[in-house]
Amino acid sequence: MDIDIKYETMHACPVCGSKNTKFLFTNTDRMHGIPGEFGLNQCKDCNAFYLSPRPRPKSLAMYYPDDYPSHQTPDWESSGFLRDLREVLRHTVLYELYHYKNYKDKPRIKPSIIGKIMAYIVFPFWWRARCSIPKSIFPHYIHDGKALDIGCGTGSFLLILKKLGFEATGIEPSEKAGSIGRKNVGLDIKTGNLLEHKFPNNYFNLITMNHVLEHVHNPVEVLLEVKRILHPDGMITIRTPNMDSFGYKRFGKNWVPIDTPRHLIIYSRQSIAELAGKTGLKLERFTMSHAINVLYRSLEYQMRDKEGNNKDFGFTDRYTIFQKLLINALDLYERMLILSGKDAGEELQAVLTK
Repeated sequence: MDIDIKYETMHACPVCGSKNTKFLFTNTDRMHGIPGEFGLNQCKDCNAFYLSPRPRPKSLAMYYPDDYPSHQTPDWESSGFLRDLREVLRHTVLYELYHYKNYKDKPRIKPSIIGKIMAYIVFPFWWRARCSIPKSIFPHYIHDGKALDIGCGTGSFLLILKKLGFEATGIEPSEKAGSIGRKNVGLDIKTGNLLEHKFPNNYFNLITMNHVLEHVHNPVEVLLEVKRILHPDGMITIRTPNMDSFGYKRFGKNWVPIDTPRHLIIYSRQSIAELAGKTGLKLERFTMSHAINVLYRSLEYQMRDKEGNNKDFGFTDRYTIFQKLLINALDLYERMLILSGKDAGEELQAVLTK
C-alpha cells in the first residue's frame, strides 16, 4: 500500500511535559496492516505511554479504513417477546433503583412495591439494565439534562443517552460513521472534533469519552475545552485502556489495546490524575474492569508473533479448547487482582468534575 504518512516526533510527554522518558519497543498496525513503524515510550514521571514518532492529525485519519469496527452499522433494535420482556425489566430497574423518573409512564412492573422487589430480585440483570455502563460512571437522572458524547462513532452510546432522557449530542471525526447514526435513528451527530465546535460555556450536564482519549493528540487542550463547556454541577466520564493492566504485563507488545498507531497515548491511574490536575479538574472516582475479549485477542496476536506471521491482520476469534481454558484462568486471576485492590483491569474508568 503506497500512502504518504507525515510523522511527528515527541520531545516531551504529551500529558505532563516531562522529558524523563524510556523507550520500550517499536510496533506496527496489527489490526489493518497499514504501513508505518511507531515507537512506544513510557513517561517516568506520570506513567503515560505514548507514541513517538506518531502520525500527524491529518495522516492519522488514514489508519481508520472503511472497515474500522466502530464505523460499521450496528444492530440498532431487536424485536420480539424476549426483547419486550427485557425492556419491561430495564424500565423497572431504572425507575425503581436508579430513580430515572422519565420511565414512570413506560411499560414496567407495577405497583411500585412489586416493581422494587422484582428490581432487587433480578440483580444479575442490573448490568444490562444500565446498558453495560459500569456502575461507577452511570449517570444519575437529570431532568432535561444535556449530554455530549465525544468520538461517538455511529452513535450507539449516544442512542443510550437519548433513551435515558438526555438531550444528546455527539461529535465524530468520521463523516461516514456519523452519517449512519443520523440517517438510521435520527441522532444529532456533528462531524469534526471538539475544538471546532464552539459550544456555550457551562452547557452540558454530562460529557462522555468512551475509548476516545487514547486517540487524541492533545489531551490537555481537549480537557480544558471539556471543562469550559461542562455545567458547574456536571460530570465527565472517561473509559480508556489501562496500561497497568494484567493483560499488558502478560502479553507485552501483543496486548491488543496498544493498537498502534490509532492509540497515541495509553493511560494509567497516575497519568489520569496528572491530566486532571493539569486541567484543574477533580478526579472524583477511579475504577477498572476486566475484559476477557482483550485477553483472547492478545493471545491471537501472541501466537502470530511466535509464528513470525506478519501477513494476517485483525482477528479470527477462533480458539482451541486449551486456549479457552487458559484465557478463562487468566481472566479469573485478573478479577482476583482487581478485587484485591490492584490496578490490573484492562479498562479504567474515571469521573471528573469541575
